[in-house]
Amino acid sequence: MKLLQFKIIYLFLCLGLSNQIWAQSLVDDANLSMGANSEGNSFQETIKIISNSKKIFILTNNNQLLGPGDFISLALENKLAARAVVGKVHQGQVGIKILKIYSMSQWTKLRRNQEVQIIRGDDSSFGKKPEVKSEEAAVNRIKSEEDLYSGDVVDDSAGIIEENKNRHIKPDNVVSISAAYFDANEIQSRGGKMRQTMFGVSWAYQFTDNYFLEGVYGRALLDNYPAEQAQTLVNHIVGRLKYNLKGPAYTFIMPYIGFQTYNVSSPDAGKGTSASQNEEELTAINDLKKSGAVFGVTLMRRLVPGWFIKTDIGSDVINLGFSIEF
Repeated sequence: MKLLQFKIIYLFLCLGLSNQIWAQSLVDDANLSMGANSEGNSFQETIKIISNSKKIFILTNNNQLLGPGDFISLALENKLAARAVVGKVHQGQVGIKILKIYSMSQWTKLRRNQEVQIIRGDDSSFGKKPEVKSEEAAVNRIKSEEDLYSGDVVDDSAGIIEENKNRHIKPDNVVSISAAYFDANEIQSRGGKMRQTMFGVSWAYQFTDNYFLEGVYGRALLDNYPAEQAQTLVNHIVGRLKYNLKGPAYTFIMPYIGFQTYNVSSPDAGKGTSASQNEEELTAINDLKKSGAVFGVTLMRRLVPGWFIKTDIGSDVINLGFSIEF
């Protein structure tokens, strides 16, 4: 009987001790889990590319922890620099868009090929977090790649990037290629006109909100002009000052003024068999050389983010082409 009582008492002691140990184990596991969650959302990645506007960053994704739509913060030396959202993941890298700048001093330290601390999700442990209503968070969440080029999800309340708020085209640079017809009068003995395609390139720089300085270069090669077996090279150079107006349906209207010059090279002109023909050829070449003020308008329509179809209609040229912003 005493042996049975001892066994019963021993059994209850074992059960009680095991319950305490089990409960303690659960608490320890919970604490470990909470500790892991508080630190597990912070990791290191490297900045690969920074856009000219410093709104778009390309980062490595070596930890494979970032996905489209993730809200993250960038920090240096355990101090928050900026808030951002992940727009795209591609081949081990991510594209992010800056939503808010926390510290200007930390922001100016961000460089290419620099390791930064990434805080995924809640960044309140690094400092006071700005209050964001759930409706605002839903609006600000990137839904597609096109939102990387939209100004609708940028929080500029800090006024850090206010200089771009009034720009209809956000980036500083617009590069274009185009084609136009170039006409040249034939000498009297041949009559008619010579028409050739002139290909052109241009680079417009936005030096302040909606004001652009643009340089244009066009080139046309005229075969058998001004005489048989002769070639004439025409170089067209234009400088323009443009102002950008926003039109309907993703269009932009840019009135411009500027100055143009035609540089003409024709080594075989004036080397004919008669003096009168030589004089006509030289006169035809000199007629192509001209300089003076120009005016007109550039019309652009956005096709996809970053790309436009454009036309110049002015006293210098009428052309058609494509443009890209960066």
